[in-house]
Amino acid sequence: MDAQRLARHAWGFLGQNLDESAARVLVSSSAAAGMKAFAVTDQEIPPLHEPASAHGVIFEEARMSLSVGIPSTLRSLDLSQIQLLSVACLRRDSFVTKTTKEEVSTGRRMAGLGIMLATGIPVGMGKAKETQKTVAETEWVLFLDIFGDGGRWRVVPAGFDFSGLGSEKGSVGPDNLRRFLLLLHKRAPSAFLNRGARWWLEGRPLNTAGYDEVSDVDQESRWLLTLTKQIP
Repeated sequence: MDAQRLARHAWGFLGQNLDESAARVLVSSSAAAGMKAFAVTDQEIPPLHEPASAHGVIFEEARMSLSVGIPSTLRSLDLSQIQLLSVACLRRDSFVTKTTKEEVSTGRRMAGLGIMLATGIPVGMGKAKETQKTVAETEWVLFLDIFGDGGRWRVVPAGFDFSGLGSEKGSVGPDNLRRFLLLLHKRAPSAFLNRGARWWLEGRPLNTAGYDEVSDVDQESRWLLTLTKQIP
């Protein structure tokens, strides 16, 4: 049970920087708990590069071309080269200080003006009052990372032209991203899927996939890319 609990929060890596004997013990204990595991060297774990922004796609027979970067250039990729499709929806909390300005009411201005006219004594009309308030704001960040041929490309609904979906294109960005994921999964069935991608294709809520930080998504991606080299 402890090994299974550890596995759920390790994103594939039950241990790191272990000597060979400790790694073998961990593999054996995992097998005893009903989980298949194997040991790899640091050199067998691929490094993760920062994702390049993708802005559009053109599908051909067995290939697709992504519009990448600013200014955009086309990056052609054989669909069979796609290794991993990784989806996540991460919560981003921030604190924002907002300044509001409360103007002097018309009634107060008129009262001051009346007193001045009646007495001849100048009366201040009052000044606008500024107040500051710090509020918490929550934003959900949704993205799809495509890994293949040594590259990593990130698709964000608000910055992507989904015209390449053809008749499948809808009017809502997140829905189009899910359609894009489904199309990639159909055309590149050998590509691995991270938990977020699997859950989204199954219709499960993405915000319950268990990712707290982008580092969780990256850790899982490193594990799955390592598996692509171990599983033919």
